This record gives sequence, structure tokens and C-alpha cells, in this order.
Amino acid sequence: MIPCVRLFRTPVGRAALCLTIAWGACPARATAQVYIGRNIPHTGSVEVSGGGTLSGGYDLGSISAEETRNPGVGTGPFVLFTATSRAKPAFGLQGRLGVFVAQSASLEAGIQFARPTLSSKLSGDAESALDVTATETLTRLVVDGSLVLHLTGLSFAGGKGVPFVLGGGGYIRELHEKNEVIETGREYHAGAGLHLWFGQGKHRLGLRTDVGVSVRNGGADIGDTKHTVPTAGASLAYLF
Repeated sequence: MIPCVRLFRTPVGRAALCLTIAWGACPARATAQVYIGRNIPHTGSVEVSGGGTLSGGYDLGSISAEETRNPGVGTGPFVLFTATSRAKPAFGLQGRLGVFVAQSASLEAGIQFARPTLSSKLSGDAESALDVTATETLTRLVVDGSLVLHLTGLSFAGGKGVPFVLGGGGYIRELHEKNEVIETGREYHAGAGLHLWFGQGKHRLGLRTDVGVSVRNGGADIGDTKHTVPTAGASLAYLF
């Protein structure tokens, strides 16, 4: 029998062999520890995205033009005509910046820009004039913040597809044509979406899609009421 083989058959030899293997494994483990927590996303990872958005149309309420009646012909105001307004669906642009506070949660700031059409129908004219509809184009800016929860437990395609849910609130600023009138409001939103990443490295490019609802109050709203607006978006995203 070869002498070294006979040595490893003894208790001392076996102990020496175990120590040798353990010693050889230590540098590899130490090297691996340097990269623990560096796979993305991790705390401190950043996601930047930009693309298009669609917001649904909604009614803005009605208002009547009135004047005081002659006391001899009745009580209450005399209605000259009624105006009913509606904001039409609008495509826009959006950009978002998110910072991960945990592997599955991020805080996100966003900005949206759109040019929706506002239509106002004048009807019920006291002098029986025909109904008429007037339109104008608004300039809408929405600045918001969201908490995004990434559902990593539901990921698929080797971790490239990651669903998420989000919720938050924001500020609405709407300018009428010629920027002569500025109106502001608030919005609160919730939704769900999907990230589809094209790679698995430390820097990833991907596609982000989402749908949701936005509850809005204020802005170009003659009725001063809350409106529930469906929303959808699609963007290119970069994670690093």
C-alpha cells in the first residue's frame, strides 16, 4: 500500500485531511462573503423608469348660470343655462425614481405630464338656444409618491418576472388654455403591475407595466367633488 494512503487510514491522518480540506475552503467562503447583499435589488438599489401613461375620462360636474327673479313672477333664482363638463381620456408621459429600502420594498417619486381635453356642454338655455359644446385643452401635471411592495415570492421565469403592488398620493396642477387660470388638487392612488427584467446582472434593463385607480379632488373641477379615474402605464426601467 502507498505510504501516504496508509497515513490517511490512521486517526491522525484523517484529522489532517479534514483540516486540509477545511483550510482550502476558508478562502472561498471569505471571498463569497464580500458579495453578500450585492445582488440586486438590495437596500440602496435604485430604479429609474420612463414611458407613457393613460388616464381615463371622468365627469367634472354641472353648474348653472343664475340671476335673481323678479319678485312678482316667482321665487328662487332664474336659470339662464346649465354647463356640464367632462375631462376626456388622455395619454401622457411619466418618469419615476425609486430607492429600495429593503429587498422587496421601495419608495418612489413620480411625475406625469398630459394634455387632456375638457369639454363643456351648455344646455337648458332660457331663450331656447340650441345646445352647444365648447372644448379646451388643459395642461396637467401630477407629482406623486408611492410605497412599492415587490412580490418576490410570486416571481417567475427565473426571477425575471416580478409582480408588485403600490399605493400613495400626490399633487395635481392643471392650467387652462393660454395658462390664464391655474387650479390645484390632490390625488390618492393604488395599483398593481409587473416588472419583466431582461438580465440578471448587477445592472438590469426591463419593462414595467401597471394598472390602477386614482381618486382625485380639485383641479379643473367645477363641481368640487371626488372622482375615481382608471390609470395604466408602460415604461422602460433600469435597475442598479
